[in-house]
Amino acid sequence: MESASGVLLFIFVCGPLPLVWGLKLLLSRGSSSLARFAGAVLALGGGAVTGLVAWLIHDLSTGGFTKGRVLRLQGRARVARRAIGKGWADDTVPELSGLSAWQRTVLGEAWLYSAGMEHASVPAFSKLSLKLSALGAPSALLEDCHLAALDEVRHARRCFAMARAYSGMPWTAGMLPELAQAASQPLPAGTENDWARLVRGSLLDGCLSEGLASRVAEEGARQATDPVVRETLSVIAEDEGRHAELGWDVIDFALERGGGSAREALRQALTELASREAPAMPPIPGVDEAFLARNGLLPQAELGRLMRLCVESTRARAEALLPPSSPRDVEPRLSFQ
Repeated sequence: MESASGVLLFIFVCGPLPLVWGLKLLLSRGSSSLARFAGAVLALGGGAVTGLVAWLIHDLSTGGFTKGRVLRLQGRARVARRAIGKGWADDTVPELSGLSAWQRTVLGEAWLYSAGMEHASVPAFSKLSLKLSALGAPSALLEDCHLAALDEVRHARRCFAMARAYSGMPWTAGMLPELAQAASQPLPAGTENDWARLVRGSLLDGCLSEGLASRVAEEGARQATDPVVRETLSVIAEDEGRHAELGWDVIDFALERGGGSAREALRQALTELASREAPAMPPIPGVDEAFLARNGLLPQAELGRLMRLCVESTRARAEALLPPSSPRDVEPRLSFQ
């Protein structure tokens, strides 16, 4: 409890408090020149710390950690608002000794970002289940969708617990109003476009993204020194690998039932693979790559390497599902070199 309070105290004392106090001194009519100078220094320092924390939140929220299946609503990836409360955390606590307040802030934000993505994967699998039901999928696919959603519930609980422990804040999942708006839209009617969307989403968000999430978590677990972090990432790696296989099962179903439109959609989705970028881990002041790796966060070069491996393996497996094309139909591959 004392260490958690230390993180909050660090952020408050070094950020908003001197910012407000400094502005008060700077703008007060009765302040002396020395007081105004001190106010300017405090305001600048407090503003810098406040801005740094805000920058960290923004960059990690647009960067990459373990992701899994993305919840796409109206063409955009969505996550729930961050909130304070209960309901989305287990009782896991990582090793906190030896970490500075800033290091804990960084790790807390990283795990909170991951928690939001894992939480969003729960309704993403529910959406997939509804689509498969509308298209007449067999029961095994629907069962696997719901089992995957339960996996994501466990992942989200664990990631929220890690975020809460590092940051000292009782984070939980908030509202996701875009999901309610999407729920009012009509279900697919079994058109050719539905098969195409199913194939594209399964290849890019299922086979590729979840395959990458599995590789990233596996490598993060290998490099992490905290047993709790290692165990958490190992479980996520195994589950996300299974979810990637579900993506391939969905593609098999679509190719069997969707005919030519599904095959053409798979060919088109293959052309998008090379343009997919590795999740970004921005440089963070005050922590180096070795520290991040010890805590399960991979450096950008390693993320890029794993992305290239995943793209090539996904491409090879998808191409094997398609009938041979005539030479003029074969598009040149883009190189990562």
